Amino acid sequence: MAGQKSMSVLLVDDNDMTREVLRVILRHEGYLVVGEATDGDTGLEMALRLQPNIIFLDVVMPTVSGLDTLKKIKEVLPRTIILMVTSNKDRDTFTAALQGGISGYIIKPFNAGTVMDALQLAIAKAGPQV
Repeated sequence: MAGQKSMSVLLVDDNDMTREVLRVILRHEGYLVVGEATDGDTGLEMALRLQPNIIFLDVVMPTVSGLDTLKKIKEVLPRTIILMVTSNKDRDTFTAALQGGISGYIIKPFNAGTVMDALQLAIAKAGPQV
């Protein structure tokens, strides 16, 4: 597994505050935030161009949902760690995300501990190919 300081992260969320909080948490922990997108289309384009190790992906966004974006990213970047970030506690949404290949699920509102616990678990599950 790559050292966390060399792991690149893409943030895809239409909420500026969510992206800002995630960016601060991740940078403080030594992750490299390489890009940010506010919708699924831009997030997909950036994921393909940047090929980050990790993507934090909102479920509800304009133009293309996070679940649809998840499927498209996983088709071309199957090893990418993707954590869904949402305020939606609906079981159907969680199940769809799990079936789509997520590595973790973070419910808003969150704190640094919640984010890092979910991320570290996802990295551990991904194993050495990350």
